[in-house]
Amino acid sequence: MDYPNGEPHLGHAFEKVGADCVARYKRLKGYETFLATGVDENSLNVDRTAGAAGEDTQDFVDRMSPTFKSLWDHLNISATEFVRTTEDRHVAAAQEFFRRAMDVGDIYKGKYEGWYCLSCENYYLEADLDDGLCPVHATNPEWFSEENYFFSLSKYQDRLINHFEQNPNFVVPESRCNEVLNIVRSGLKDFSVSRSDAKWGIPVPGDPEQVIYVWFDALISYCTIVGFGCKDDSVFDRWWPADAHVIGKDILRFHAIYWPAMLMSVGLPLPSQIVGHGWIDIAGEAMSKTRGVVLDPREITQKYGVDPLRYYLLREVQFKGDGSFVWENLHRRYHSDLANDMGNLLNRTVSMIERYCSGVLPEAKDPSNEDKVLFEAASRTWAIVDRCYSEWDFSEALSAVWVFVAAANRYVDATQPFRLAKDNSASDRLDTILVNLAESVRQIAVMIAPAMPHTAERVFSQLGAGNLSDGSWEEHSSWNVLAPGSLVPGGKPIFPRID
Repeated sequence: MDYPNGEPHLGHAFEKVGADCVARYKRLKGYETFLATGVDENSLNVDRTAGAAGEDTQDFVDRMSPTFKSLWDHLNISATEFVRTTEDRHVAAAQEFFRRAMDVGDIYKGKYEGWYCLSCENYYLEADLDDGLCPVHATNPEWFSEENYFFSLSKYQDRLINHFEQNPNFVVPESRCNEVLNIVRSGLKDFSVSRSDAKWGIPVPGDPEQVIYVWFDALISYCTIVGFGCKDDSVFDRWWPADAHVIGKDILRFHAIYWPAMLMSVGLPLPSQIVGHGWIDIAGEAMSKTRGVVLDPREITQKYGVDPLRYYLLREVQFKGDGSFVWENLHRRYHSDLANDMGNLLNRTVSMIERYCSGVLPEAKDPSNEDKVLFEAASRTWAIVDRCYSEWDFSEALSAVWVFVAAANRYVDATQPFRLAKDNSASDRLDTILVNLAESVRQIAVMIAPAMPHTAERVFSQLGAGNLSDGSWEEHSSWNVLAPGSLVPGGKPIFPRID
């Protein structure tokens, strides 16, 4: 969920590309997968940004929110559905959730006084501030004093500790799990779940003078998008609880403490995992819409393409850590990894099949020791990639794939099919080498498909391998999947050089 108080930037894209990579991987593994994205529109920040722009707030979000969905479509994010928190279905879901928490006695009225950061929509104690500034945005918080509704978060402290201890992978990475658990163990205080001085937002059920606090309202959207509160609850029963929530480390407290307690309150099961990803900056400078330090992903894709950007984000930056976007590094990875290593391997393979076999895949004969070394390298790579994708370690997964790409390129140099083509007595050996190269390229395409789906499709097209279907991961990890006698159409280099 993103705040549509400004144009989407590279930081938003980093999160969505990572989530999409796992969703695509799960589909290839045969899992039914629902990938949800959306925008959190009911924030004071959005309301004030609209006012500063001289726009009605609803008109403002109606203009801004589609830019997020449009960018995810552009980046080939395979989202099942997109939700806006101003939609009627979410208003109904949020109010129903609020009522259920109130009915069990977990929401009560009280008075709040404290500091509030508009940028992160978070309340802070005096001790939480950094020299009087918001510890995340380094901006001056505002003092609020008002009567509103509170959620009994303190009531769930022991249950939360017990859940963390019984589910050590509930929050990943481990460092962030320990951070959250330490917060819970240090003592939880009830938090405000409404605002009395705001007009923009979802009205509190039974008290239209107040609106639901954005961090109570927004979290519920995860349930909204799969049908919570609908008369027909079959969709919700099918998809809830979520297997993973993918969120930035700066909002971990809301997702790993507030949200589980809220779900416990209304009797709903908790998500299996909270994945707290790191931040990506621009050449060492932190991205911030407030300070105008942002980068539009379309500026990158116009020059390098969508898949090269996806590859860079997932390979260059540890998803559960922090990293940087540097133009020079993208340019280097594009030419070294994609054009020279991957692209050249594909081009050599299809070109030799065209030249030596009239574009028809030959039949492999008994493997040599050189072939068996290649087979073993592929097998090791599948195991690493399978594990790493499931653990959100995209950089390690892609690094392993490129080790195999290098092995396949070395195989070409070692077996020298271009020399064997001049020896009529070596035709069987030449055929075997060409099949092994085609099989290697096919397997590489499947391994990178979650990260670079369009590239995988293009490789399959050049190999004449058909379409890559859901549930075919295990099948493609085998050797000799391509049918002898099939046409290998080939094509232009998939990663042409860029000045």
